[in-house]
Amino acid sequence: METEASRGFVVAEMNTHHFMFRGAGRNRETARAALLNAWRVHRTALLARYPERTDSIPDEAGMEQHFKIYYLEFEADAGYRDGERIV
Repeated sequence: METEASRGFVVAEMNTHHFMFRGAGRNRETARAALLNAWRVHRTALLARYPERTDSIPDEAGMEQHFKIYYLEFEADAGYRDGERIV
């Protein structure tokens, strides 16, 4: 039997200077992990092209020291306007 908790999901968002990163999961922890994985992949690709920027592009361990992570919580099959459930 499906519970209400299993019907929801969370989106973690982080707006950097150039990109909006998002990660989705069943809770804040898994959404944050998905977001930071996306950042890790992005950072790795950047450093492959610009290895001299290693010190200026933060790794995922300390992201909250550089950028705020916001969490949006949703329920499946629900309608939202600006993050507020209306249906």
